[in-house]
Amino acid sequence: MGNKGAKALVQQKIKYPRQSVSRKVLAALFIVVVATRNGWSQTKPELVTAMIKLGHVWGGVKANGDKGTFSYGSFFPNDYDIVFNRGQDLDAWAGSGLRLAATNWYGPDSLHKVAVYGPTNEYQSDGRVVRSLTNYVRHNYPLQTIDFKTVDMPLFGTYDRSQFGAETYDQIVEVTSYNVLGVNIHRKILAWSQNLNDDYLIVDLEFENVGDSTLTDFYINMQSNGANTFRSYALYPAPPSSEAFKPAVTWQHYYGGRIGDTLRVFYEYSADDPTTAGDNMGAPVASQGGRLVGAKFYWYSILHASGAPYSDPAQDQDDFIQPRVTYIGTATKIPYNSANDEFGDKNYWAIRGAWSRYWPMTGDTLSGTFHGGNSDETGDPDYSNYPAGTKSSTNSKMTCSFGPYTFRAGQKIHIVYATGYSGLGPETAATVGKKWLAGTLTDPPNLPHPRTGYFPANFAFPLNATEMDLRKDRWLSTGIDSVMQSARRAKWNYAVGYKIPQAPPPPATIELTAWGTGVEVKWTNPEAENLPNFAGYRILRRLSALDTVFYQVVYDSSPEDKAEQHLFRDRTGIYGALYFYYLQTKARIAPDDALADPTSRGKIIYSSRVLIPNLYSIKPVALMQDDMSKIRIVPNPYNINDPLLTEQGWTDQRGLVFYNLPAKVTIKIFTENGDLVRVIEHDSPVLAGSEYWDMLTRSQQVISSGVYLAVFQKPDGETAFQKFLVIR
Repeated sequence: MGNKGAKALVQQKIKYPRQSVSRKVLAALFIVVVATRNGWSQTKPELVTAMIKLGHVWGGVKANGDKGTFSYGSFFPNDYDIVFNRGQDLDAWAGSGLRLAATNWYGPDSLHKVAVYGPTNEYQSDGRVVRSLTNYVRHNYPLQTIDFKTVDMPLFGTYDRSQFGAETYDQIVEVTSYNVLGVNIHRKILAWSQNLNDDYLIVDLEFENVGDSTLTDFYINMQSNGANTFRSYALYPAPPSSEAFKPAVTWQHYYGGRIGDTLRVFYEYSADDPTTAGDNMGAPVASQGGRLVGAKFYWYSILHASGAPYSDPAQDQDDFIQPRVTYIGTATKIPYNSANDEFGDKNYWAIRGAWSRYWPMTGDTLSGTFHGGNSDETGDPDYSNYPAGTKSSTNSKMTCSFGPYTFRAGQKIHIVYATGYSGLGPETAATVGKKWLAGTLTDPPNLPHPRTGYFPANFAFPLNATEMDLRKDRWLSTGIDSVMQSARRAKWNYAVGYKIPQAPPPPATIELTAWGTGVEVKWTNPEAENLPNFAGYRILRRLSALDTVFYQVVYDSSPEDKAEQHLFRDRTGIYGALYFYYLQTKARIAPDDALADPTSRGKIIYSSRVLIPNLYSIKPVALMQDDMSKIRIVPNPYNINDPLLTEQGWTDQRGLVFYNLPAKVTIKIFTENGDLVRVIEHDSPVLAGSEYWDMLTRSQQVISSGVYLAVFQKPDGETAFQKFLVIR
């Protein structure tokens, strides 16, 4: 036929995809106008992004489905154990990085024997969006003030209740992009704030063949791991580099490939680094009391995968053997011999299961599937000791392929999966690590196997692991049970049409004020109190910003706790210390609620802590009094190396508090030589008898070590003197 004839044939085959979008949407596709601080800038619809910052799983979404570079801003609360996907790799955290593959594809330039294309490629450098990205959230941040200052923080989505129907998710990001194979990919990323279902996102994908050609041997391929992430826990104080958690040093496992498996779950967890002395599974930090900072599992679970393409949604049936292909490994290390590949394409070779056949899963696997081996089932303590494993470039992916399909024009394929972050919570991980370090740790109860716990039966523990190490590792293994429970809840959630019990709303307003009579917490929440399952409130408090300290409940009320405005006064705080508060609404799931999964029925659920920004602390103040002889300066002497300063939240490592002050008093601070350092006018509107000084001079310089004199003077002239010592 010749090149000219082939090109003409290709031009006949390639047509623009059918669209059913309004002129308004088409205009939005041409250009997205984004307001900036300096005026107006223009962003292509393909490059628009959204942020998911609800629950334990945070991340960025790029409209074209490609990788990006995202920043979490500020984590709050850090002991809530959040994982944030940076988006810098083609991972499936929020529906990004999907690769589509087919044989005998008519491309814009020629007939391709095999084609494998992701969101961007040589034909679409920025990808292509056919329905603009939207990002809606159900709840706004409360109107919050701390010591009369408004907490002003931008919301991570557009607050619009009208975008939510009977489904109970609290954030939805939605976009449709176009893959060059002629397939529209509609993505819905859903997040819940309800605390029993806030450790996963659900990604709901619909693929539609909008071209005129049948795609043969069609595969949908996705991959993921937890290497390119930030974690909120263990940031302050950060472990020393020698004890830091290495998110790429992991065991990886697929459950769902063998006869009798009931879920389809890929998960990874902290492995021992054989190049480092000792057993560091779970990343214990001996220098910080032994706490485990790598006790969580990253996972994704398939909830639905079409057995065959369909034209009528009623024909769409889940096929448990999809994905037919799973495998792990670092892409550059996967063994490949083009002489044995009829298509001559390494990507397609792995996507269709050849790598999985080269290194297969052991045991009684499902007929018609190709599942690769699990690294934690090799019987070797080295996590990287398999054909595509490596220590030098640790970026092993957990990969799966759906197909092969014969995908005709106009047909659709539906895939739904959850991506989550589960395992030991920070407080449990700290307790386990502390007992491990002290040599008092006992095994967790009710282990399925006394030696390996929830790990595979042939799991190889690190070489030279002590009995205490083995117990620590068995505690880590219980995270597998947590992963499976969360995956089951996600599966239930999908099965009931995303209508599980909804989290109650956070308070509408919150006021935190440090009075001399105690820290006052005021709030309003008429919406929640009108709910039939309203169950009251709870207030949590934490001393300091250290993530080695955890929130404790200081107030817990019943369903009768309804008022136009609520007031709780906390009189138990340490004067001058830094405290953080959380106020949560409670609701109770009915014991017979058919939409709740059986493990959730009858339980209390809470409004999300993430919906209450608490980046700002509050300091309890002393009650004023009039006797000048009772004034005290604390700490005195001040020693910058005193660990109590950090434990009480004085994270800038400088600060003095003057206690038992009168209602009005002038404080003048002098050096031992009589030089004036600072003048402070104490006149508190909140009955405070204490004043915090950050130890800065009038010129904003930090004072040096030495002896200082404080002179206190009332308006009537009464004067008192006190000395204090500063050691730096």
